[in-house]
Amino acid sequence: MRRVVHMVRKEFRQVFRDKPMLAIIFAVPIVQLLILSFAITTEVKHIKLMVVDFDRSTVSRDIVRAFVHTDRFDLVGRTTDLGEIREGMRRWEVQMGLVIPDRFNEELGRGLKPQLQLVSDGVDGNSAGVAVGYAQGILAELGMEHAMRYGTAPLTGNPAPVRMQERMWYNPDLSSQQFMVPGIVVVLLTILPMMLSAMSLVKEKEIGTLEQLSVTPLRKTELLIGKLIPFLFLSYVELAIVTAVAVVVFGVSMNGSYLLLALLALLYLFATLGLGIFVSTITQSQQQAMFVAWFFMVFMIIMSGFFIPIENMPVVLQKLTYLNIMRYFMSIIRDVFQKGSSLFYLLRDVVPLAAFGLTIFSLSVVNFRKRVG
Repeated sequence: MRRVVHMVRKEFRQVFRDKPMLAIIFAVPIVQLLILSFAITTEVKHIKLMVVDFDRSTVSRDIVRAFVHTDRFDLVGRTTDLGEIREGMRRWEVQMGLVIPDRFNEELGRGLKPQLQLVSDGVDGNSAGVAVGYAQGILAELGMEHAMRYGTAPLTGNPAPVRMQERMWYNPDLSSQQFMVPGIVVVLLTILPMMLSAMSLVKEKEIGTLEQLSVTPLRKTELLIGKLIPFLFLSYVELAIVTAVAVVVFGVSMNGSYLLLALLALLYLFATLGLGIFVSTITQSQQQAMFVAWFFMVFMIIMSGFFIPIENMPVVLQKLTYLNIMRYFMSIIRDVFQKGSSLFYLLRDVVPLAAFGLTIFSLSVVNFRKRVG
């Protein structure tokens, strides 16, 4: 028993002597709890709504006002062109379209049960279903109020004075796999290169071979390129495998270009490899590298829109997500898989991803060269 107590004391001394590990053990969970508690929510809010109003009546304006006066919907535009709804959805600027037909006010007043159309972006099946439920509740209540005002509300049977037609674009069946599986591909494509680059370089540091390599004729950049090319190759192999499994096994629709996805993945891989290099320069052991890498990845995953819509987060956290490289590639891969988007529609994510990727990789390489030198 005395020997066990001695061993316990020894381990405690080692833990408290390692200041970086001490910070990881106590500070990291507190930071994660504070930020993630605000970021993670199951509520669906701030749904981007576009209205196509062919009626242009008092009733149609009341309908729009009823949507705007809740925190569930944000009005992003009014139009008389149905094509603008699809264009807005392709750009992720619209999540739902409300179409009010001509003579809607007149038919409602005559008790003819006019039809409204709800067009939803079904990429995120769960959020789309909840959004439709919100809209149905608002429209049913408002339609009943107007029907009672005109004295046309039925006293028996189905009291709804308005018929609603719902259409789901890009994911008609509201399959969660169509939304989640491409996101999982991004997560896997983050873990492998980041962990491999971080752990491999730290391992070389631990066993002393990194210092030995630094005195060889190899330049620091050549050393780094030689270490990272195998990880880049393995990441592409993983991308090919998980994409094939997603399409063949899970039946995820691949409506875009495989070649375009592979080219844009290169930008993301450079960024994740750069983060791995950065982790290797600020840690002294593989254990530290693993903890720090997971610290980054937890935030990246939660704040990427993987399973929590970014629009549902507090405004401050929404702004912070613009610094998250995973946010951009998450949007890209879902666009390519489900919407079949071309490069033109992806530029809003490609440009910041390329900028962040180049910056992160370059700064990490410079930092690595300084540390090794």
